[in-house]
Amino acid sequence: MEKNYKHSTTGQPCNAGQYIAEMMCIRKAESINEGMPADKLWNTEKWKKEYRSQVTRAYQLLKKFDEQVIISALKTPQGRRIYSLRNKSITKLLQQEAKKFKMRKSAEEKQLPLEFEDTSNSKPRKTFGKKSLRSRLDD
Repeated sequence: MEKNYKHSTTGQPCNAGQYIAEMMCIRKAESINEGMPADKLWNTEKWKKEYRSQVTRAYQLLKKFDEQVIISALKTPQGRRIYSLRNKSITKLLQQEAKKFKMRKSAEEKQLPLEFEDTSNSKPRKTFGKKSLRSRLDD
């Protein structure tokens, strides 16, 4: 997996599974009024086990669904109420989002790219007034 994402706690590059797992841990911490977990939550005693569990489940979901589908599903109003990737209702939500994603992708493919040709016969303007030093040297 490529490292196209950044950890929201450290700013370091990470892959999609790590990004999704961290998003879930932060969401869970905020739901219990604890605030954002410490820097590098995967090294803290309190969040280490939770983070590993979420990363494992994120990798399992990434085998079935595209990373953009998972992230967009978790950002929907129904997905914002999910605090763990092991929730039973997440697969149904991901399937719905995958259908929307396929429809959007097929609609984008159907659109023809716009191509413009220069049909004007205009030429650049001639300068008026004093000639520049370069044009005098060229003459």
